[in-house]
Amino acid sequence: MEDKIKILVADDNMLILAVASDALKASGFEVFTASQGPQIYQEVLKNNPHLVLLDIMMPGIDGIEICRNLKRAPKTKDILIVIHSGKKDPDLMDLAHAGGADGFIIKSDAYEALVARIKEILREKLGKEL
Repeated sequence: MEDKIKILVADDNMLILAVASDALKASGFEVFTASQGPQIYQEVLKNNPHLVLLDIMMPGIDGIEICRNLKRAPKTKDILIVIHSGKKDPDLMDLAHAGGADGFIIKSDAYEALVARIKEILREKLGKEL
């Protein structure tokens, strides 16, 4: 049996963190969480996720900078990073993609749509049928 796809959910809002991670776990993913910038780096190095679902507005260091740092590092450059933001701003989306993000998802209460979009990105980028 193939190993589960590992996803790190990073958000400083504990409710969003819990609901998003529960939705992903219910869909069969192995999920880790982080609520602060430095913790994200620790979790990435410890768990080697396939994908990071990353909020932009994080305390201390914003998600775009975290994305840039992960994409620059040889050890983490191949991890898929999907920005998860409450702001539907084309400039922000452009900034995220320029920073190396592999996708951008607008936050909503439709967690089935979140899971579907993540599966779509994994299929596109990793060639995995989920």
